[in-house]
Amino acid sequence: MSCCGAAKTGWSTAVTGTLVGVRFGEETNLTPCDPAGDLLAAGAEVVVEVDGEPRLGRVEQSPLPVARPCQRARARPVLRRASTADREAHEKQRALERSAKQFCHERALALDLEMNVSRVDFTLSRKRATVLFTAEKRVDFRQLVRELSQRFGARVQMMQVGARDEARQIGGLGVCGLTLCCASWLGEFRPIGIGMAKRQNLSLNPAKISGQCGRLLCCLAYEDEEYRRGGTTRPATPLPAIP
Repeated sequence: MSCCGAAKTGWSTAVTGTLVGVRFGEETNLTPCDPAGDLLAAGAEVVVEVDGEPRLGRVEQSPLPVARPCQRARARPVLRRASTADREAHEKQRALERSAKQFCHERALALDLEMNVSRVDFTLSRKRATVLFTAEKRVDFRQLVRELSQRFGARVQMMQVGARDEARQIGGLGVCGLTLCCASWLGEFRPIGIGMAKRQNLSLNPAKISGQCGRLLCCLAYEDEEYRRGGTTRPATPLPAIP
């Protein structure tokens, strides 16, 4: 069985029993989903059950290679192919998310809450909403939750994330010009220290060794073990001559 993705949009190499990779909204990571025997090609819009609620997503990889049994165990069930009604509901959902995010910003300022709202996600039924935010310290958001629930008629869950998690969810390009590692393939975050930059003889200018999240670059760890074993440092890059 081939484990590569579809060669062309609309074509699928999937066979019965394989998983597909689905992207929801602007999320960067693909979610493993079980199509229950339906042969779904890349580009197909589907409704998937996530935490007991339906969400509309798009198949980005078919089939999805499964390296570990736990990936299959965590796979979300595909309920059906998206219908016209599902797409219309999704458009209303996206509009509601934009409105809710703006409302959160305004009310957080009015309530003097020191938090930054990253994203608001509604389910396709619009009965549940998840607010992702960052904050430097503990935030009492009970009043904000009450106002959100009353305004949008949904059950609201607040989820505080770290700076690195926020970058993973939002995505973007790194200083190397490629998609952020955390948003594309990096499975877990490793502790990063300034000593890694020193061992590689890199500039200690925070602007040059920090990522989109404002924290030290994850890639500082990629070659660190090699530098530790070899006890060598990267040769310093000569500065250009000043005319």
